[in-house]
Amino acid sequence: MTRPLRILFVAMHTSVHAARWIEQTSKLGFDCHVFPINDLPPHHLLGDATLHVPTLSFKPALSAARSERPDLLRRLGRIARLVLSRPDEAARRLKERLLALRSVEIVDMSASQPCAVGPIVRHFPVDDVLRDLSAADQTITLGLPGESDAATARLYGPEVLAALIERLQPDLIHSMEFQHAGYLTLSARDRIKGRFPRWLATNWGSDIYYFGRDAAHAAQIRRLCAAIDVYSCECHRDIGLAREFGYRGPELPVLPNSGGIDIAHIEQLRDPTPPSARRLIMVKGYDHFAGRAMVSLAVLERFAAQLRDFTVVLFSVGARPRARAIELAQAGTLDIRVIDWATHDEILRHFGRARLYLGISISDAISTSVLEAMAMGAFPIQTDTSCCAEWFVPDQTGFTVPVDDFEVICERFQRALTDDALVDAAAPRNFDIIRSRLAIDVMLPKMREFYRQALIDSRTHEGEGEAR
Repeated sequence: MTRPLRILFVAMHTSVHAARWIEQTSKLGFDCHVFPINDLPPHHLLGDATLHVPTLSFKPALSAARSERPDLLRRLGRIARLVLSRPDEAARRLKERLLALRSVEIVDMSASQPCAVGPIVRHFPVDDVLRDLSAADQTITLGLPGESDAATARLYGPEVLAALIERLQPDLIHSMEFQHAGYLTLSARDRIKGRFPRWLATNWGSDIYYFGRDAAHAAQIRRLCAAIDVYSCECHRDIGLAREFGYRGPELPVLPNSGGIDIAHIEQLRDPTPPSARRLIMVKGYDHFAGRAMVSLAVLERFAAQLRDFTVVLFSVGARPRARAIELAQAGTLDIRVIDWATHDEILRHFGRARLYLGISISDAISTSVLEAMAMGAFPIQTDTSCCAEWFVPDQTGFTVPVDDFEVICERFQRALTDDALVDAAAPRNFDIIRSRLAIDVMLPKMREFYRQALIDSRTHEGEGEAR
């Protein structure tokens, strides 16, 4: 009996978007495996996938040489440095751990067994891969000289991934995101002397559109695009960019990276109140290399008098926007709530009670938040540095705004805030767009075709073979 085709995902295993995609891929009958990028617990939606957790068996001599106290101090030191240098990242990791505690069962290190909720956890011994076990916590750079400074812990690094690839022999490797998962896979490929499995690399968010402008990242992206067999993305815009970086393979269907949406489920979360009668505004709080939540807060402050009866909800919040939101709330300028921790369903419920959504960034792909706003009836306003225009009926179902023109952003915001007919007419049209393009029963056949094309040998692309 022929075994199911085996896919190894190199992915952010804590991400709801990656988890949803992998869960739906499992439903197509593929044998799905996941290599985690760090030691955080997995997202429970990974479902039937097998998560390969790198594991060290600390021998007695090593245990004696490394007492628990110095190891604990090292870990505490790393946490303290992260809090001081990147508080938003420290908060994100803490939230992920808290979420995982609700859904992941701890399993015996010597066993392979399913969690009560979540993926099958298989512990992957790497003592024979990492000869110096004391170096497992050290970081290793993923690029060549002159490339980016992207790095990872050695325990979750390219040596370990290469060993898993050689042991698992997947039919396809699917790296989801470039700047860690893609670079990690590229570095693992450099370490494998024999045949490397067919490799599909998916572009997430700003992977090419933003990072491709940086010389060090651009060098790494060019090497990656030349190495992969297949490339995928969620923007038609990014297909052309990949070609510019040297990708020469086939074009896969352009699909959202978070997979399909359970329409019946989101309908239960969506408030039936017309958007014009809703008194909540959703704002993305990113404040990092791309996110510009401080601009969003400045827009809200300008319209404070008109927002007296509204509650503003800030989610995915960076440190600066959080501090500014607290100042505005304490001054009585705006009624702002900051969401530091919430389940995905809770975020969707907020969208389902919102009149509009505002997301400002200098780079993005579709922006999953835009799709969620469309699904839940909130009128979306998103910067044109994303490819949300590929989903909007221009100026009718959503507004694309220039990131560098504050007055235009304010003008579009004011219209969405005051034009009841606009937001009420957009809601059913957006829901129909989401249902026709993103419903699970629509997406699954598209995903099946997506992987059928991805698994076709490169000779078939030239008309010489058949699918494996």
